[in-house]
Amino acid sequence: MDTKNENQKEINKNNLDKESLKNRTESNSNSIEDSEDKDKKIEALLEENKKLNDMFLRSKAELDNFQKRTVKQIQQAQLYSVEKLSSELLVIIDSLEAASNLSEGTNLKIDDFIEGNNLLLKTTKEVFEKLDIEEIDPKNQDFNPEYHQAMSTRESNKSNNKVLEVLQKGYKLKTKLLRPALVIVSKKN
Repeated sequence: MDTKNENQKEINKNNLDKESLKNRTESNSNSIEDSEDKDKKIEALLEENKKLNDMFLRSKAELDNFQKRTVKQIQQAQLYSVEKLSSELLVIIDSLEAASNLSEGTNLKIDDFIEGNNLLLKTTKEVFEKLDIEEIDPKNQDFNPEYHQAMSTRESNKSNNKVLEVLQKGYKLKTKLLRPALVIVSKKN
C-alpha cells in the first residue's frame, strides 16, 4: 500500500506541478496582456496630452493676437480723435493768421476788427458743434452743481439758487464736463 500511496502522492505532485505551471503560464500571459493594455493607455494619454498642449498653444497665440489688435485699435482711435481735433483747429488758426495779417495794414478800421472777431467766434462755434462740444450758458436757470461752479451769491428778488450771472461759460463734450460754468447765484432777500 505504501507503494500505492507513494504513487498516488507522486501523481498528485505531478498534477500540482502541471497546475502550477499552467497557472504560471496563464499569469505570465495575463501579465503580458496587462502590460500591452498599459502601453496602449499610456500612448493614448500621451496623444491626448499632445492634443491638449497644441490647443493650449493655439489659444495662447490667439489671445496674444487679440491683445495686439486691441492695442492697435485703441491707438488708431486716439490718433483719429487727435487728427479730427487738429484739422478742425487748423480752421481757427487760419482765421487768426488772416486777422493778424490784416492788423499789420495801416488802413485798419475798428469795424473790420469787430467783424473779423465775430467771424472767428462763429467759426470756433461751428468747430465745437462738429466736435460735439456744447456750451453751458445757464443764465436764469436753476443752479446745478454738476455743471456750474458758484463763485459768489447775490441777494435777489428771484427764488434761491437761480443763476443771476455767468462769469465764464462752461463746456461739455457729449456727457463729459470739460469745464463748469462760473456763475453768481441768487440768494433770497
